[in-house]
Amino acid sequence: MAQPKRDGWNRGFRGGFGRAGFRGGRAGGTIRGGGSRGGGRGGESKQCWKFQETGTCPNGNRCTYSHDLSSGLNSGQSMEPRRVRPEPTPEQEEAQGNYNSWKRLIKRQPTANDTRMIELIWNGALTILNGDDQDCKHMLPRDLDDELNYGREHILTLLTMVALPHGYSKFVDLVRPFLLVISHPALLDCLSVDTFVGGLYNFISGSNGTRAIPFFRRLSTSLLGQHAASITHTPCEELERALIAMSTTLRELLRREQRATFNEDLPELVNTMENIVGGLDIRPNSMAFQIVNNIIGEVRGMIGRAKGLLQQEEEPEVGGVSTTVVTSTYPRDLILPRDRHDNDKLDITKIQIIPTEDEIRSDHAEFLPSTDLDQPHFLTDSAERHLDTHFRLLRHDIFGELSEALSGVLLALDNDPAVIEDPKSIFGNIRAYPNPRAHIRYVSFDRRRGLEVEISFPQPGALRKKSAAERSKWWEDSKRLEEGVLLCLLFATDAKSSLLFFTVSEKCIDTRRDDGLTHHQHQATIKAKLATRSQNDFEEMTRLSCQNKRGLLVEFPGILLATFVPVLENIQKMHRLSRLPFRQWILPDRVSSQGFSPKAVDMPPPLYARSPAFTFSLNSILKDPSGVMSLTTTMLADINRTIDALEAQTRLDRGQCQALIAAFTREFAFIQGPPGTGKSYLGVQLMKVLLNNKKKADLGPIVVVCYTNHALDQFLEHLLEIGIEKVVRIGSKSKSTLLEGKNLRVASQGENKTKSEGYLLAQVYQALETHEQTIRKLLGRLHGLQKRKGWDGLKYYMLRTHPRIHSQFDRSDEDGFEMVGRELFDIWVGEKLQASLMEPENAYFPPESIEHLLAQATNNVNLVAVPNRRRLAEYWTEQICSETTDKLFEMVKAADNLHQQLSNIHDDVDRRVLQTAEVIGVTTTGLARRIATLQHVRCKVVICEEAGEVMEPHIISAFLPSVEHFIQIGDHQQLRPQINNFQLSLESQRGTFYQLDRSQFERLSVGERGRPAFPVAQLSVQRRMRPEISTLIRETIYPRLIDHDVTKNLPDVVGMRKNVFWLDHNNTEESAQADRLQKSHSNLWEVDMTHALVRHIVRQGAYSSTDIAVLTPYTGQLQKLRAKMRNDFEVILSERDEETLTREGFNAVEDASSESEDTSNQFNPRIKPLQRKTMTDLLRVATVDNFQGEEAKVVIVSLVRSNKEKKVGFLKTNNRINVLLSRAQHGLYLIGNTDTYLSQKMWASVHGMLQATDSVGKALELCCPRHIGTKILKVDVNLLAIDASLIAATDAKQGAIQRACIKYFPACNLVDASMTHASIIARSKHAARTAVYV
Repeated sequence: MAQPKRDGWNRGFRGGFGRAGFRGGRAGGTIRGGGSRGGGRGGESKQCWKFQETGTCPNGNRCTYSHDLSSGLNSGQSMEPRRVRPEPTPEQEEAQGNYNSWKRLIKRQPTANDTRMIELIWNGALTILNGDDQDCKHMLPRDLDDELNYGREHILTLLTMVALPHGYSKFVDLVRPFLLVISHPALLDCLSVDTFVGGLYNFISGSNGTRAIPFFRRLSTSLLGQHAASITHTPCEELERALIAMSTTLRELLRREQRATFNEDLPELVNTMENIVGGLDIRPNSMAFQIVNNIIGEVRGMIGRAKGLLQQEEEPEVGGVSTTVVTSTYPRDLILPRDRHDNDKLDITKIQIIPTEDEIRSDHAEFLPSTDLDQPHFLTDSAERHLDTHFRLLRHDIFGELSEALSGVLLALDNDPAVIEDPKSIFGNIRAYPNPRAHIRYVSFDRRRGLEVEISFPQPGALRKKSAAERSKWWEDSKRLEEGVLLCLLFATDAKSSLLFFTVSEKCIDTRRDDGLTHHQHQATIKAKLATRSQNDFEEMTRLSCQNKRGLLVEFPGILLATFVPVLENIQKMHRLSRLPFRQWILPDRVSSQGFSPKAVDMPPPLYARSPAFTFSLNSILKDPSGVMSLTTTMLADINRTIDALEAQTRLDRGQCQALIAAFTREFAFIQGPPGTGKSYLGVQLMKVLLNNKKKADLGPIVVVCYTNHALDQFLEHLLEIGIEKVVRIGSKSKSTLLEGKNLRVASQGENKTKSEGYLLAQVYQALETHEQTIRKLLGRLHGLQKRKGWDGLKYYMLRTHPRIHSQFDRSDEDGFEMVGRELFDIWVGEKLQASLMEPENAYFPPESIEHLLAQATNNVNLVAVPNRRRLAEYWTEQICSETTDKLFEMVKAADNLHQQLSNIHDDVDRRVLQTAEVIGVTTTGLARRIATLQHVRCKVVICEEAGEVMEPHIISAFLPSVEHFIQIGDHQQLRPQINNFQLSLESQRGTFYQLDRSQFERLSVGERGRPAFPVAQLSVQRRMRPEISTLIRETIYPRLIDHDVTKNLPDVVGMRKNVFWLDHNNTEESAQADRLQKSHSNLWEVDMTHALVRHIVRQGAYSSTDIAVLTPYTGQLQKLRAKMRNDFEVILSERDEETLTREGFNAVEDASSESEDTSNQFNPRIKPLQRKTMTDLLRVATVDNFQGEEAKVVIVSLVRSNKEKKVGFLKTNNRINVLLSRAQHGLYLIGNTDTYLSQKMWASVHGMLQATDSVGKALELCCPRHIGTKILKVDVNLLAIDASLIAATDAKQGAIQRACIKYFPACNLVDASMTHASIIARSKHAARTAVYV
């Protein structure tokens, strides 16, 4: 067979399961008799990976792959030319020379009592790590861990050294540089050398810490003895550095070598370290004191957790029932999470994130602890409990409803497998897209992409008569099967249903590729990866592929594992390490209030600012560029005077000054900003001050976290405007052109890999190539079992495991002659039986055991009864499959580990770029995706914008290991975090027990009973809304809100008599259809009225449509508004609204499998606005939930709900009402049934205020902007069918307003009668406006 072509994006050997023959020929090296298909380019030269990555190739000219970097990586892809490493500078040559000199030291075997060698090695290593040469830094841990050198022996020399009383000082001096090296950020933060650093820590630890713990105890004794004898002249700073390095090393060792936490001497060591902190006279307010105490707290948490796990393992059982008595602290009905199914664990670190089948089938209620700290919980440590609670609630929010739905599907399949053909009726309300008759088409492995499956299913019915180009267009515009989406394959075997989870790995719409969605008229194919790491799932996947089994493929469009799995994994890691920064503020202890409100906590400044000499320079925000001002903690004694000075010298108002001072003098600061009070502006001023003090405080990059891409882009753009250029934006969903060059993906392209990384890459690629070849062979072996079910597929296995049986089927006699004709085994089994192999479900097997049959066959195969021969053949085939699959799983797992090494190297390049930035911008989702990299960036300050919208589990993940200062800016009175499961929400009766949609910002700002109040700085001056609008929220929510003078002179809305008005009506809403995926509400009357009102305001000429926003609480109404408006405007929806529409089914194909359905609108589910418009401006239409943080001059709100039951729906919460009422600057118009909304308290208050100013009614008064005193037209809602058209008629040629204006004001006759009234007004004012014609 010809050698298969190899490719950088090779798809590996296509196992071809379910089909005979080998597959090949397509781009990616698939073997199929040498043929070519799909996107393959015959004769195209393939890239050499080693040359591509490193610029060199060990095979030289003998290499069969291309070294031409101008060619693409593969067909259809371009590739950037390899960056050539620049010639080394003199400094780099000097650094390399020094490194070579140091390396010669570790090539020498250590000798006894050679303290000079110890000093040279570890002081030299410290000098290298403190230097600037990245190549040397990366080579150092690799060379220390290299068995060809004596690095480990030199480490062992130190670890086994014993200090006598007169040698304490010398011992400490020798050990200090070693500890500083092994705990150096250049080692701990560098992802690309993490494997070597891990090897060093494993060696230092010894078995269960038996090498490290005694060493640390001897060091502790030396430190105390040295101090007690007063024989040291070491400066206090050096002792503090040594103590920090010692505690950091211990924590890192326990993190990497978790079994060391069980060491019996560890608790005593921690006690000694605490004594050292007190014994060395370290100042309590010093950084060393805080750092060491924090680390000791974390280590104690690890020890406590290890003891708890040990007690759980040793817990006695009688008859399988635990005899441990639950204390009276817990109510009797409290059920502990333990062994009710295979994923029911007491320890969250043992819980698999994706539900198991046994968990899904379980009838037991999931253990969901309450967020109320006064409710019982099986964990007594508050931090561990907090992490446990939020892990379980977040996981349930994602998978709870999904598991419940799948449980019903599995039960239905068990009862009637035929329902798999018509699954729509069994999914209920969950948003899912079922695809029946799906099967795993191929299993493949590619050294770059890993193991993938191709799952094929019938094309949606609407596409089967379309051309390939039309199918491609449909799938491109559809949000279906996007990369990363969760899939579930349900199937039934042996009268039992089961399932597997996958994630989409590639959505291919190339019509030329037959492994995509568009190539075949009747079949679509998607590439996916197994979502779990379970060997059982892996074996099930390969078995399904072997059998070509049909099943039901279900897509869950709202579940992207990459957006939450990292958060859950990070919480598990924090729980494992007992790490929760700022725990004393996040989880304050209960205090005795004695009838009074608990006193607010006294919070210290951030750790980096606790030195008495530290000051924050405020020069960068002063109005006078030459001015000088600073902020110290001592200035807080006269806070009013400080605020007065700050207000006088800056452009901040008083509330902003108070917030700025609070932000810099509290290590965990909250700033509440009501609508329009300048939260973002304050954030920029905070950033200017922090960057001005960055070098002095060694802050590293400032991390800015926002909930939305829009808010993040705006904030970063503000920073660019004031000259902050070293900004890096993480994430690909930025819409800002200004930030295109600031994206991490772009910025990291200019960062060269070190020589060590190049070497490691070459090694990993070579290992992957070897693994790829082995995995291909194993896949081929499994495929061969399907193609050759007789002796050809079994003989090698039989020769190895059952040689005596094999010899009986051997066709060679003792003289060496070989019998001709059919194989003896095939004759022995029988043709009919052989044809039915691999179909055990249709067979009846006699009761003899396999062991008995094997013994029979070993003696004489002919003694085995004919029916039992099939059983043996089945058994042997299954054994081969099992062995092969097991080997395949281990090889794929090893390849995954290699891929992780590749990711670490590339991530470390990103880390180095991030470390050099001044500002890192990321959304909460982006933070989750890149948490592994960001945790290795040394940054002390994190600012979280829109904190009121962020779930607490996401905030917890933002507590990066090095953070010392955390600032949250938000408003808990506005929108809460969005969650999936309503039963966990504050808005549901059951959800008050869990409150997952209550942000940490709200929880601490509002306060918890019996616990000290949390200090919150509140902004108070709003600059957005005219007073008539701001009054609506001031009188209901923000009593201290002040209107800035600029809001009192805002212009009136042109063409409207009232700037704020509630148009009342009684037109009934359209109910959600129970039999459709979309459950949202709509109101067609309000759609027409809103459309007419927008047209009228735009036609006045004072506002463009970009100044207007149309809001509604429901996606169903949003969809209808978009459809109505698109004939007149380019309707703009936010990315989040687009995603919501898709998730709720409004952008998706409905009933696409029906051939008879009208598909004129389904062909492109995301219908584009018409190209020709009557009004060419953009119009923003949005849901209330996705418009927070934005504003418009005029806001028109369609409230939708209008029913006899007076059900308000979404707008029953004050948070949403607040957002809805606070978006408008000049004018706010509500359209809705007042009778429905008066049942809600805040709506009743709003209605009362508007009614007091005659701003509620059944009629909407319009006016001529030139002649405001004249009433021209009332649009009365009682006119029903013609009310909306009357508004439109006012701007028609010779319309009502124009005639009235001409009648009462003859001067208006001077204009052309063919022009609209808006044009008349524009001309009479001599304004340079373009006339709008009807």
